Amino acid sequence: MANEWQGKSALVTGAGTGIGRAVSLELARRGALVYVSALTEQEAQAVVDSITAEGNRGVALALDVTDDVAYQAAIERVASEQGAIDLLVNNAGILYVGEYYEMEPDFLRKLIEVNHTAVAIGTLFGYRVMKAQGHGLIVNVASQGGLMPVGTMAAYSGTKHAVVGLTASVGGEAEAFGVRLKTVCPGNIASDMLGNAQTRGTDAQGVLDVLPKRMPTDDAARVIVDGLQVGTTPGGPFTGLRPGLRE
Repeated sequence: MANEWQGKSALVTGAGTGIGRAVSLELARRGALVYVSALTEQEAQAVVDSITAEGNRGVALALDVTDDVAYQAAIERVASEQGAIDLLVNNAGILYVGEYYEMEPDFLRKLIEVNHTAVAIGTLFGYRVMKAQGHGLIVNVASQGGLMPVGTMAAYSGTKHAVVGLTASVGGEAEAFGVRLKTVCPGNIASDMLGNAQTRGTDAQGVLDVLPKRMPTDDAARVIVDGLQVGTTPGGPFTGLRPGLRE
């Protein structure tokens, strides 16, 4: 398979841990210059240190994806410094596990803001820049919970359904301008998301105990990045969506 990412630029959000970290490392191994973003520059720099230790290239960015101004500036910075932004991976997300009726409204709003609104805003800003430059790929990380109902994760699942619909719909119009959009819907991945989740009436370990075997993040990242090649659809524990995975 040809390497699509050699010499290209990428911005990955929520990249301090989990899938975002693993995807950043995998893209860098394939020759991309990766702008690694996390809530703090320290978190992002730790990932960049791992990238450079392997002889590859990365740049650390502190980014709160719910800050529209900062998000737009990050995308425009990549395009300005590298001449184009070739890939945007909207990966940042948070999780609630528990009965929906027990959620606090403030956390529900935060979950929607991080998991859907920020993805929609990032897609908007990324699309504008990529349309102007005539090419680019936006990858929105959803979940298998965006394809089916998930008990005790209703709010999370709802946001991921929204991401799936958004990506498919924008992808239908963006292809005319040379911009591709893809949705990645991971299954059970050994990331830090569940351990960092807000829970009610349960605990993270209890949920982990009943989940099927989880895929290591490095393996997941290889499947994801393989699926970003033109003309391919992620397989394995991932569900490729048409037209969300349209070329």
